[in-house]
Parts: sequence; C-alpha cells; structure tokens
Amino acid sequence: MKVINSFLWECLAIIPSVLMGQTANKQPNIVLILADDMGRECLGCYGSTYQTPNLDKLSEIGVRFDNCFSQPLSTPSRVQLMTGKYNNKNYSCFGHLNQKEKTFAHLAKDAGYTTMIAGKWQLGRNRNLPNHFGFDHYCLWQLSYDRMIKERYAAPLIEQDGNIKLYSNNEYGPDIFTQYVIDFIEENKTKPFFIYYPMVLVHDPFYPTPQSDVWKDPSMREVRNTVNFTKMVEHVDKNINMIFNKLENSNVLNNTIIIFIGDNGTNRNIRTTMKDGTIVRGGKGLTIDTGVRVPMIVYWEKNNNTKHECADMIDFTDFMPTFAEAMNIKVPKQWDIDGQSFLPQIRGEKGKSREWVFCHYDSRFNASASKNAKQFFRDIRYKLYSDGNFYDTIKDPKETNSIAKGKGNAEAEKSRRKLERLFANIPAWKVGDPAIPMCILPEFPLLQTPKNISLEQILHSY
Repeated sequence: MKVINSFLWECLAIIPSVLMGQTANKQPNIVLILADDMGRECLGCYGSTYQTPNLDKLSEIGVRFDNCFSQPLSTPSRVQLMTGKYNNKNYSCFGHLNQKEKTFAHLAKDAGYTTMIAGKWQLGRNRNLPNHFGFDHYCLWQLSYDRMIKERYAAPLIEQDGNIKLYSNNEYGPDIFTQYVIDFIEENKTKPFFIYYPMVLVHDPFYPTPQSDVWKDPSMREVRNTVNFTKMVEHVDKNINMIFNKLENSNVLNNTIIIFIGDNGTNRNIRTTMKDGTIVRGGKGLTIDTGVRVPMIVYWEKNNNTKHECADMIDFTDFMPTFAEAMNIKVPKQWDIDGQSFLPQIRGEKGKSREWVFCHYDSRFNASASKNAKQFFRDIRYKLYSDGNFYDTIKDPKETNSIAKGKGNAEAEKSRRKLERLFANIPAWKVGDPAIPMCILPEFPLLQTPKNISLEQILHSY
C-alpha cells in the first residue's frame, strides 16, 4: 500500500508540470530571425508598399525599433551579431568566423538551452563548425559547399545534422528551413530553446517563389528577374507567420522572445516605392543609412508592452548582452564583448539609451570591396568618419555634403566633438591596414571544393 501511495503522489507531482509546459520556466525561449538583404523600406510598418501584413501586425503588438544599425554586408554583420564584438576586434575575411570566437549559442548552452541554427551559414566550410560554435542542431545552406555548387531556392543542396540532401525542383529552400524550425519547436517545447534563423531570403538571385505565377513552369524556377523580389518579401512574411503560429499552438508563445532584423540594406538593383510616393534604392554594401539602418521588430507577449515604437539606438553588438540578461546568465569577461542590453526596452521600460554606435567595415570580400573600407561613429543624427568627413544624416541621408569643421551649427559641432573623443579612445586605423589574422583550428580545417566536382560526387562522398 505504501508503494502504491508513493507512486500515486509521484504521478500527481508530474501532472502539473506536464500541463503547464514552460509556463513556470522563468527563462524565455528566444527566436532570432535574420533576413538576408532586406532593408527597412521592404516592410509596410516602415512605409513600404510591399505586402507584409504579419510583420506589420507583429510591430503593432510588439515593438518596432527605428534605429537599429548593422554592418553594410552579410558576413561582417553576422560576425558582429553572433559574437557581440565590433569587427575591428575579430573580423578577418568574408565568409569566415574565427574559430576561437564564442557566440550567443555558446551562451545559451551555458544557460541550459537547446540551440539550433537554420538557413544560411557562410562562416567557414566544415560540417562540424555549427556544433563547434554552440549549435546542437542545424539545417544549413552554404555549410560545406558554396553557392557555385547549388543555389538556395528551388532544388537546394542542404546539410542537416550530419546529412546532406539535394532536394527536388518542386521543393523550395526557405520552406525547408522554416519547417525545420517548426519541427524543432515541437520537439523542444517543454524546455528552454534558442533558435537562430538566418534566412536565405531575399538575397539575389531573384528567382520565383511558389506563390509566383511563373513557378508553375519548372523551367522558370531559376530565371532571374527583379520583378520576383516583391514575392520574395511576401514569402518572408509568410514563413514568419508560420513560426508565430507554431509557437502559439505549442503554448510557448507567452514565454518566447521573437526578434526580426535585417542583416544589411537591400540589394542596390532594387527600387522600392513607398506609401508616400518616394522611391528608395537599396543600399547594400554602403555605409549610408540605406545600407546599415535595418528593420527590427521584437515581440514578447509575456510583457504586454504598450510602447510599440522605440527610437533608442541599437547595434548588432547589443544582442549578446540582451540574451544574457533574458537568460539570467553573465557573459564571461574574457569574451570581451562591446554591446549593452536592450531587454528593458523590450519590456516597455526606459532602459539605458545608447549615445552612439560604431562601425568598422572592411568586408575583405575582394580587393575592390576593401577600397570601400570605413570606420564611423554616429549618434541619432550626426555621423563622423575616421577620415574626418562629417554628415547630418537627417538633412543629408545620402551623405553628399560633408560639413567642414567649425561650419556646422552648435548642435552639430557639439556632436562632432563627442564623436572625435570616441575615435581618440580606439586604436588608429586607415584603409589598407591588415585585418585580424584568421584563426583556423587544426581540428576544423576548411574544405576546398575541387573544380568541376559534380553534385553526384558530393552526395556520394558526404
């Protein structure tokens, strides 16, 4: 009888925790979604004519941040975002993350989270690197093989948790990645999870999506046309709604922080008509606002934030400390991060507003791109480059007329002096200076793809 009673009490003790799921868990789940080459002008909530009803709704019930700053290009942004450090500390070359770096996935694992990454990798060709950088699970394009082998849209080549698969022409890469995220939520809904979803959309080539009329013709699925860009934006919105619905249906939405951002400005071949009739040209690769001021929407139902717009400055170093505060864990001092937490702003509190953001941009994409390397500090309005060029980003967003020293108004000159002092506190740098040396550990050598290798050979050798 005592044995039966003991067993009964154990069962009764388990039932509430099963029914409650994560409601008693103080650590929120985190879902970070990074769109590829999608500037602010692509979202309706920032004034676009594109149809993004789900993201627009997310901004209405969450918080739309109006001054989030990235790097002008993909890998520089991702390195800064994942490590919480400015590029002058740890960036070596395009398509590479130095292998001694710690990421927000390491932080999440230290806090007891199950971690995953889906979508675009492009941080070093070695199938073991996602695990090395803190991700328990992965579903990735451009992990071992670059885009010259196979593109990311129709019939993509995707590596997933130790396997590789060439999908059929009827299958669409963004939907495969989104479904992997959804499956991960289902499998981990009773414990804290960290999802990093660097989307492959809306990067060129501008191919049709399954919602495009021309998709019905299989021969058109890899035909480039900027006309397809509108549908690509709409597909981002569709995929995000699928993830939102899964979180809601799994009863974990209340305790999940959802963050949507862009990695840099839109492709410069894209012109977007805004609701006010203006035309915005994409600024990818440029340090002007259309290249580095990106969309950012955050939703956390648990906090019921009634302040739906935030003008505070955010940069990509800030995500690591924000996650740390949410996870109730400290970032180790030896990680030497640069950001500050914006968790109070997500909660609707005042928080600590940034007075400036910094950008060290030297993409090392190729010799030509390195000529465009730049450093700047800026506040909400004014921007100072390391070469002394100084701009009013409100009156001169395209930065065509530098304000000569002493020729600005009192507000501008006060800002210039502040930004000059910031430059005085960092190591001197000029275009052409060497980058941080690459770090490749002996156990993670980078794969060199042989020329003329076939997909059949890749699939057979994996």
